[in-house]
Amino acid sequence: MKGNNTSRNLFAPFRQLRWRLTLYFTLVTLAALLMVLWWSFLGFSLYLTRANPQASLEELATEFFQNLIPAVLPWLALVLLLALLVSAVFGFITARWLENRLNHLRQATDAWSGGDFSVRVRDDIQDEITHFGQQLNRMADEMEILLQTRQQLAALEERNQIARDLHDSVKQQLTAAGLQFGAARSLLECDPPAARQSILQAQALAHQAQNELTSIILELRPAALHEKGLTGALQSYISQWSQQSGIRVEFSARNLDSLPYNSELALFRTVQEALANVARHSQASQVELRLSGGAIVELCIEDNGRGFDPALITSQGFGLKSMSDRMADLNGSLEIASTPGGGARITARLPVQSSLENGGAA
Repeated sequence: MKGNNTSRNLFAPFRQLRWRLTLYFTLVTLAALLMVLWWSFLGFSLYLTRANPQASLEELATEFFQNLIPAVLPWLALVLLLALLVSAVFGFITARWLENRLNHLRQATDAWSGGDFSVRVRDDIQDEITHFGQQLNRMADEMEILLQTRQQLAALEERNQIARDLHDSVKQQLTAAGLQFGAARSLLECDPPAARQSILQAQALAHQAQNELTSIILELRPAALHEKGLTGALQSYISQWSQQSGIRVEFSARNLDSLPYNSELALFRTVQEALANVARHSQASQVELRLSGGAIVELCIEDNGRGFDPALITSQGFGLKSMSDRMADLNGSLEIASTPGGGARITARLPVQSSLENGGAA
């Protein structure tokens, strides 16, 4: 075992491209010189045999090695050494040149994997490596356009979601408040107590609209993800949501490693959407939120509200499609379990490996 480690350490430098190419250049040059010497020896022996037909090949070879080799050997050794040295230098220079060009490709791909698509491969030499770099540049351009398009679509989806939220809650509440104020105005002179009751109802509706706007603003501010991570951001958001809604939340997180930002954002948005549904529709007094890591990150949100029949929910209802789409974009899944009067449970599962792969792209 110790011998294997020694051999590995001995050949470790030759794992690098520069030293492998240097060794290859040197060995090829050495093999070429040995072949030239061998064929030169055979040719010279044939010449001596024809020039001295009376002498045997053994006598000629003995005379060659005794008289000619000692005189020529130092020069042959010098030529061989110089040839090997020049070959090694050229091999090293060529290897460094290729290594530098490949490093440019590696630096560009490293930047792209980190989400920086402004870096481009710069190589003016027109060969296979240059063409490969140009193909990578075109791929980076397409990826940048794709990500920009995806971000625009995501922003459009967020705006549409906000528009639906404003229409379904704030607009209706403000419209109802306006009607109550109109009724109070007409009743102010003839029936002051009824007018006062209408004003109080309008005030309550305005307060509800204010709470809805606060919820929407909170949903637009996931900046805490960068500062606190997913667990810290959820704790902060849940605390604010619980104070605002008056619904108690039990939150637990375990075995949760760091995830790419787009995966954390998807889980964070799912929690926001689910809690918004709880506040608007469930009439619950308590929510249990569990987050666990591992090969698959699992998020479970369970309330003790009035529940519903999942089969009767439309594709746009309760924001369930939005949550499902977020998970599907990252190869995850969303499971909904609920019965009328029995509360509701939403379980989101996100494979960690899929999250890592999608994180480099976003």
